[in-house]
Amino acid sequence: MISGDKQVAQYAQEFQEVFRTMWNEAISSPALKTLAEAKWNNPQLLPFTEDVKNMHVYMDEKQKQASDKLIEEKTPKNWRELAGVTLAQIILFNRRREGEVSKMRVAAFNVINDPLHSDVAEALSDLEKKLCKHFKRLEIRGKRDRKVPILLTPEMQNAMELLMKSRADCGVLEGNVYFFARPGQDTFLRGHTYINQFAKESNAKYPERISSTKLRKHVSTLSTILNLKDTEMDQLAGFLGHDITVHRKFYRLPEGTLQLAKVSKVLMALERGSLMNFKGQNLDQIEINPNETIPEEESESDADDEMEDGLSAAGKRE
Repeated sequence: MISGDKQVAQYAQEFQEVFRTMWNEAISSPALKTLAEAKWNNPQLLPFTEDVKNMHVYMDEKQKQASDKLIEEKTPKNWRELAGVTLAQIILFNRRREGEVSKMRVAAFNVINDPLHSDVAEALSDLEKKLCKHFKRLEIRGKRDRKVPILLTPEMQNAMELLMKSRADCGVLEGNVYFFARPGQDTFLRGHTYINQFAKESNAKYPERISSTKLRKHVSTLSTILNLKDTEMDQLAGFLGHDITVHRKFYRLPEGTLQLAKVSKVLMALERGSLMNFKGQNLDQIEINPNETIPEEESESDADDEMEDGLSAAGKRE
């Protein structure tokens, strides 16, 4: 168009139109289909609760040691050690994406939300009121610029306050806007590095299963045991930073276990013709023995033979 060659410009426009028309059919759709089929029948390896618990205990002790070191001697090494364990703790406790917490800004920590409103407190139980005082909540930028919350325990908050006070003394650049900054650089610490490190150091049985993605699927899967209401499920999905449809489709895993345990009851009842015996019950209430044999029904020929035997016996008595 710049050179004034209208014919070449027309060819280019026609190519773009054909490209847009054929792209989905020729490239995009087959590619998505291939990616989806590759995930079929693949085992979904989620972390074990015992491994996560041991990792929490290990990092709590590690945080205390790192805090004492930083208080005694303010060096870049000690600051980085405390920042790394605090970063891993926040990711593990909140089941956040590691990139979201790693890129947390200093400004986000400085605007921790106000205490609970008195009118809202009236609708909460005594335990819930205590939890609101125990935890602190802040908001950071999540995936696709969504606002996602983070809950901080008192230990996490104390460690973060210590990190804030020691930034200048430990070589953190004044212009570095990230809270978990690298001393002497403009970049930030990577959460997955510390998650992998502490998973191995805590002697987890399967450390490779402990990652931010698998931890998020882990909490979504176990939430099905609680039998949450739709509104409560919305709150959980909102906290994890995704839509409820995404939560149900991708995060509530492994669905194969649920199908084996629950849907199989319906199929077995249909097979045995006993579904009406469970009228009014939900899937959790249905009790059916998989080893129970199905009673054989009499065939028409067997019934006819029995009828003939009965008639012949009656004739002899007459």
